[in-house]
Amino acid sequence: AVVPRAGCRIRAAMAYRTRAHVRRNSSAADLLEGKLLGDYATDDDYDGDDSKSSRKKSGGFAKDYGSVALLLLLYTLQGVPMGLSASVSFILQEKGATYAEQGIFSLASWPFSLKILWAPIVDSAYFRSVGQRRSWLIPLQILVGLSLLYLSNHLGALISDKGSDVRTLAGIFFWIYALLASQDIAVDGWALTMLSRENVGLASTCNSVGQTAGFFVSFTGFLVLNAYGSVGLGGFITFWGAVFLTSALFVAIKREVGADADDKTRESSRRLTVLGAYKQAFSIARLPSVVKLSAVLLTRAVAFSAAETLTQLKLLEKGVPKQHMATISALMTPVSVFLPVYVSRWTAGARPLDCVTATWMYRGFVALGASLVVLYVPANIKEVASGDAPIPWLYYACLYVWLSAYAGLNTTHFVAFMSFYSKVSDSAMGGTYMTLLNTVSNLGYKWCETATMFAIDAVSVKQCVGGGGEALGSCAAEAAKNACVAAGNACVAADGPFHAAVCLTPVVAFAWLRVAGKHIDRLQKGGKAKWKVRKSPGR
Repeated sequence: AVVPRAGCRIRAAMAYRTRAHVRRNSSAADLLEGKLLGDYATDDDYDGDDSKSSRKKSGGFAKDYGSVALLLLLYTLQGVPMGLSASVSFILQEKGATYAEQGIFSLASWPFSLKILWAPIVDSAYFRSVGQRRSWLIPLQILVGLSLLYLSNHLGALISDKGSDVRTLAGIFFWIYALLASQDIAVDGWALTMLSRENVGLASTCNSVGQTAGFFVSFTGFLVLNAYGSVGLGGFITFWGAVFLTSALFVAIKREVGADADDKTRESSRRLTVLGAYKQAFSIARLPSVVKLSAVLLTRAVAFSAAETLTQLKLLEKGVPKQHMATISALMTPVSVFLPVYVSRWTAGARPLDCVTATWMYRGFVALGASLVVLYVPANIKEVASGDAPIPWLYYACLYVWLSAYAGLNTTHFVAFMSFYSKVSDSAMGGTYMTLLNTVSNLGYKWCETATMFAIDAVSVKQCVGGGGEALGSCAAEAAKNACVAAGNACVAADGPFHAAVCLTPVVAFAWLRVAGKHIDRLQKGGKAKWKVRKSPGR
């Protein structure tokens, strides 16, 4: 999971995360449940889960060092195209893209919110001789690499000062995100069998740290290098395309647990058909606990959407240099990387979502800072980039403190939810279960992000602003906007609707917590029985 969260640094922790299906063999089941449950759990399978797991002896973290390292590598690569799309979003904003066009481009990351539609295929169809996960990861790594190379060769026609082909760009990145979403299913499913039961909660930490690192390298790293003329976007994308092609080789030489199982284990394993996997997903979605959790996940981003989606775009509109934004983002990296490790002492417990409810309103009030950092952008900020004015250190210090505080709370909530998914998912349906939960979670973020872009664009008054800050007339019409941008000016949306939406954040957050808080408490009670699909014996 998240995250994920397409072009805002404080959304890096949202970008779009899943867990995938555990292969039906006794070794995988022993790792996660202590027995093979099969496609469905019977009534007898609901007693004693906690007591049985408590009797397992911990082997410590040392035995999982290699697996954690591999997961970090795969998740880091997975975060790279996400960072590239964020960089493109910044560049589009500089080229005069409207919020509606940014909304169209944000649709590119929707595959992470739709992957449940094909997750059962990734879980069920594979070559046994290659391995359940490598059968998908190897070709997916190659396809992502080739897609990035294709994109790098056509950037000149897609992005220009005279106008950008946002729809084609969104289509290309939609394809890349679809590949990444499929890769996410396979990697997260592999994580469930790579890690021992006592360390399986580390999968969410690897997810957050790895994707944040990949996002940082391809977003912050690119913007800094590009600002100083060290690299262009085309060359940067070409480099990462080559890295993805090379990474397929490393995945190919990694032995997958279960790929060489003996005949007896193979005969006892229960390999789902595609139809069976879809039936499984439907049976999970009907569980009352899953329905309640889905309602929580689909509404949790409403309060914070304006602050998370529009703040950095507003700062770019105001003239804050993108290289300065990238530098601040780089300084925030320790917060995003090490905080998940620090908070895992609480999120790894029996009630990880208590971290969410305890800090929810803090996040709501911290979000108000989005309005302040936009409102108090220095008047001479555009002169800073050209060196005609001193760097506003005090303003940047305040901006850094706010971004770090908000990102810290956001990351804490993300890790807590991811840990909760790992704990409640029935390992007999591991991948399908985790993919369903994370798909709903991502959908909750994406529909809010896209809706916010279009809504703010629809109600904002747009003015053509000259280089000196003078208003040159309306640019609401497409022709007027194109003429404004072609003349070297900027078509800027009024700030009023943005500030109004941000100021409502604590109110909406409080209302959500009042309604959802009691459901979150109940979801964490009662053990795992209510999260399992029941099948009466003999059916």
